[in-house]
Amino acid sequence: MPAATPPPALATPLDAAEVLRRLEALSRRGKLPGFEPGRDGALFTTAAFGEPFDHRLEARAEAGTLRYSLRMLPKLPAIYAALIAFSIWPGVWLTDSMIRAYFDSYDFPTWIWYMPITVLPLPPMVLRMLRRSRAAASEHAAELAQRIAAELRA
Repeated sequence: MPAATPPPALATPLDAAEVLRRLEALSRRGKLPGFEPGRDGALFTTAAFGEPFDHRLEARAEAGTLRYSLRMLPKLPAIYAALIAFSIWPGVWLTDSMIRAYFDSYDFPTWIWYMPITVLPLPPMVLRMLRRSRAAASEHAAELAQRIAAELRA
């Protein structure tokens, strides 16, 4: 599955210090969410919101050009994975106890039918979430790049 699509590179005649000064002002006006200058070896980073997983839009300065890249933040996908992993087996116990409470004659291992109906839908669900998140982050990153270009007048 391809990564989120970053915006195209932006040529600017401004030096790095002037770019950061202008973008800092844009950030203070609330137009550049999560702006951080000089983070992770990049000239600056900013938040690119995805649904449900957010990304970071990073810009590196190379010979008068800002080159963008998008990177998914790993925290929320890890939380989702942990919640899914730690909720499946307790669901087997809960479902089994509820069925046995209402049907005295139930004497079948619940996990045999419960695991396929809970685990098999996970890969398509995760792929759909990743696709939707990458598309939303790419769209938001394109909007941010337009704001940056307008601010830098490039």
